[in-house]
Amino acid sequence: MDLSTLTDLAPQRQTHKKGAFPSPQHETLGNVTSAHMDQNLYGNASYEENGRQYHEFRRGIYMYPCDEAEQDRLDIFHRMLLAARRTLHSVPISNALPPMGNLRSGPPSAVDQGPRILDLGCGTGIWALDMAAQYPHAYVLGIDLTAMQPREHPPNCNFLAPRDFESPWSFGEEPWDMIHLQMGCGSVSNWPSLYQKVIQHLRPGTGYFEQVEVDFEPRCHDELPDQPLTRWYKNLKDATNEANRPIAHNRSTTHMLKEAGFVDTKHDMVGLPLNTWPDDKYEKDVGKWHSFAFSKSIYALILAPLFRVKHWTVEEIDSLAQETFGARRSELVIFLVQRSLPSRDSGGPSDPLLAQKLRWPLSSRWSGGLVIKFETLYISRFLRRIRNIGRGRTMQIKLQPEILSLWSTSKQD
Repeated sequence: MDLSTLTDLAPQRQTHKKGAFPSPQHETLGNVTSAHMDQNLYGNASYEENGRQYHEFRRGIYMYPCDEAEQDRLDIFHRMLLAARRTLHSVPISNALPPMGNLRSGPPSAVDQGPRILDLGCGTGIWALDMAAQYPHAYVLGIDLTAMQPREHPPNCNFLAPRDFESPWSFGEEPWDMIHLQMGCGSVSNWPSLYQKVIQHLRPGTGYFEQVEVDFEPRCHDELPDQPLTRWYKNLKDATNEANRPIAHNRSTTHMLKEAGFVDTKHDMVGLPLNTWPDDKYEKDVGKWHSFAFSKSIYALILAPLFRVKHWTVEEIDSLAQETFGARRSELVIFLVQRSLPSRDSGGPSDPLLAQKLRWPLSSRWSGGLVIKFETLYISRFLRRIRNIGRGRTMQIKLQPEILSLWSTSKQD
C-alpha cells in the first residue's frame, strides 16, 4: 500500500489546466443579470442523456445525474457517512444552544443570535435538514446546482437552487459559523479559489469549515491486482482529471487549506469496507451501508465522464459497470477511505472552549468533538484488523510502520 495516497505527506501546489468543460463564469456587472435570469429560467429543468436526467443549469459543469435514482444514491451515502463517522459534524459550533430566556417554540428570530450554518452542494438537503433538527436554534442554508430539495422544510432551514458555489456568492455578507461541503470531489475546478471564498465568509476566529469526502480509490491489505474495480477507478479518475474536475483526492488539500489562511487543520480518515467482511459489528454495519452506496455509484459516476470525455460507447460503459458490480463481492479485503478535513478561520482569537472541544472527544455521540481522536484510533484499529485476516505475522510486521505513520501524521496535521 502506498501510504502517500492515504495522507498529505507530500503536498504540492495544485496545477490548473483547461479542461474539457468550461470553468464557471465569474459574475461581473455585465453578466450578473443574465446569471440570475439563468436561475429563474432553469429552476428544476433537466435533460436526458443515455437514460439518465442531468440538470440544465450551466449544462455540463456537473457530470452526475439529478434524477430520482441519484437522489436515492446521495441519501444512502449520507446514511453511510453517519454510520462511519457517528456524527453529523466534527467541528464545534459557536453558540449552538439558545440563551436560557429564548427556549421557546417557533422559528428563530434575528435576535436569537443562533449559529449560521451553510451547506455547499447540499444535494437532496438531507444533511441540512438533519442539522436544522439537531440545532433548532440555528439557521441552516443549503445551496446546490439542482433544486432537488423538499419544498416543505423547517422554519430554521432554507434552500437556494440553482446556485453554483464556484461563482461569486450572492446570498448576503453576514458571516457563517460553519460551512460544510460533503462529497465535492468531481465537481470543483479550482479548489484554492473555493477555499478563499469559504474563509472570506466565515466568522473570524470562531468560524469552522468542514469538508467530508469519500476517496473512491480501492485499497487492499496487499497489492491490489488488476481487476474491474481498479480499472473502474482509473478510467473515472482519468476522465474527471481531463474534465478539470478531478474526483481523486488531492494530496495537497491540507496545504491548500493552510495557504488559504485556515488554521487548526486536521486530516482524519475512516476505513470504509467495501462489503461486510469485517467481524466487528460496527465495521460490518459500515460495510453494509457502504456496499449499498457504492453499488448505486458504479454506473452513475462513470456514465457521463466516460461518454462525454473518453467517448466510450454506452455498451462499453455498461460492460465495465457490470464487471465492477460483481467484483465488489470478491473475497479480496478491499476498502475505501473517508476523509474529513475540519479547519478554523484564523481571523481573530479562537475561543479556548471551542478549541478544547475540537481536541478532546466528549461523551455524547453527537457532541461534535468526538471524531478527531476516534477516527485516528479507528484507522489504526481498522488496518490492524485487515492485517489479522489470513495473513499471520508477516503482514503484522509489514503494516506496523504504516499504522505508526498514520498516527504520527494525524497528530502533526
